[in-house]
Amino acid sequence: MKNLIALAYLLIISVPLFAQSQATDITYNFGFENNTEGKELPDKWIDLFPTENYTVKSVGDERHSGKSAAFIEQVKPGTTRSFGSISQKIPAKFLGKTIEFKAWMKMSNVTGYAMLTVRIDNAIPRVSEYKNLFGQNIKGTRDWAEYTLKVNIPIDAQTMYVSAVLNGPGKLWVDDAQILIDGQDISTAKLNPDYDPNAIAYGYNTKASGKVKLKDATLYYETYGQGEPLLLLHGNGHEIYAYNFQIKDLAKKFKVIAVDTRGHGKSTDESAGPLTYDLFAEDMRQLMDSLHIKRTNILGWSDGGNTGLIMAVKYPQYVNKLAIMGANLFPTTDALPDTVLNEVKQRIAYYKTKTDKASQFKLRLSTLLLQEPHLTFDEIHKIKSPVLVMAGEHDLILEKHTRAIAQNIPKSKLIIFKGASHYAPFEIPKVFTETVIAFMK
Repeated sequence: MKNLIALAYLLIISVPLFAQSQATDITYNFGFENNTEGKELPDKWIDLFPTENYTVKSVGDERHSGKSAAFIEQVKPGTTRSFGSISQKIPAKFLGKTIEFKAWMKMSNVTGYAMLTVRIDNAIPRVSEYKNLFGQNIKGTRDWAEYTLKVNIPIDAQTMYVSAVLNGPGKLWVDDAQILIDGQDISTAKLNPDYDPNAIAYGYNTKASGKVKLKDATLYYETYGQGEPLLLLHGNGHEIYAYNFQIKDLAKKFKVIAVDTRGHGKSTDESAGPLTYDLFAEDMRQLMDSLHIKRTNILGWSDGGNTGLIMAVKYPQYVNKLAIMGANLFPTTDALPDTVLNEVKQRIAYYKTKTDKASQFKLRLSTLLLQEPHLTFDEIHKIKSPVLVMAGEHDLILEKHTRAIAQNIPKSKLIIFKGASHYAPFEIPKVFTETVIAFMK
């Protein structure tokens, strides 16, 4: 089990230095037939975790078909980890919701396990999805058989890694691999025209970053584009990357200032008291002053929408137009279902049992959800800025509450995204972004 944990950890967190061609006519060498003279590994395949404990190479004395196969063997007992693997890195440039990795494997005297794995990273890079065949208990001595692993492709997928793994002593042969995208062979799968091989890791792009030091926090932000300023405020427990699907297009129309709320992402928080949306709003006011921005448009999602509303109430001179997604005025059953409130209570009870710093901050964030905000309909009725009030048809926020918010803001426009949830910016990114741009223009 310790070896499995170590394997999963390495497969998840490692960021390999290997880079392969992004050309559309790429040859994947799934049959392991192409082998450059003088190189042990089959062309296009890599050893993500090279170690003297395992040999990973191409062989011709045993194969399922053709003239060669991949081969993994433990040649020396491991002291820190005990697995060898062969992998391929594939750009997630295809239109599709699932990837299916198939391969034929043969093994001899495997006392640990053999398996296939699929890991999918986003642009950060951070693992968005990871699955393996560990539960199938593939071990011992077995003749050639085909194994398959099907994985959902996350909407923010940037890179996919497919691997065959041998844990512990034994020998493993791998041949005739195949990848299907939505059941269609990868060689003929439709390409995603919006895929960017050099996608920016929003929230982790130091070239566009800046910091503002406050009394008890340091705010991290990134700026993109030119034009009227547009401040992006994310939700509870999220970060700048939450707007991954919006920033590129918004930056074509506005000067986007994307900021990590205190304690989130790369922003720090040195305060000890309760977190409040009034505190977040005051942070944003100080950020704007530091950046010499007198007035800005604001897009706030969830908690960010709550903060945006408070800014429009308390600091109206700073707010030009405001767009909010999934915001609420108060944390009661008039705004949220019992199930959501009970889930937050359970989360609070759990974090109260933890003493580490990260859990204690999550406790403060969860408590915030249960105790805030404290806005009233009378207060938002005084908002003079135009406000776009948005929510998903299946939002966490009750639709009657969203409609009441819109009805009580004089210059408001209401949009309920059909079929979407609280996560419309991820679920329908183009529709959401176009809606915001049309309102802000």
